[in-house]
Order: sequence, then structure tokens, then C-alpha cells
Amino acid sequence: MKKDDEKRRSFLKQILGATAMVAGSALIGKQAQAGEKTAARHPNEVLYKKTAAFKDYYDSLR
Repeated sequence: MKKDDEKRRSFLKQILGATAMVAGSALIGKQAQAGEKTAARHPNEVLYKKTAAFKDYYDSLR
């Protein structure tokens, strides 16, 4: 009976380890893909508009 318990524990440890490896590699792969897509999508994107309020603010800094 002790051998059966060792076999079960060994099997469960292997399943748990394999599941953790698959989940970890899937998460790492998704993060790398997301970073590449956002950088290549809008390389010359302007994040603000030059308005009178911005011009007044920048002039006040001098």
C-alpha cells in the first residue's frame, strides 16, 4: 500500500509541475506579443495637441 501512495504522489507532482510550466510559458509569451504590437502600431502618434493653453503654460516656464 505504501508503494501505491508513492506512485500517486509522484504522478500528482508531475501533473502539477507540467501544469505550472505550461501556464508560465503561456503568460510569458502573451506579454512579449503585447509589447511588440503596441510599439509598432503607432510610431509617430502625437499624444497632445498644441493649444493656446499649452502655449501659455510653456511660456510661463521660461
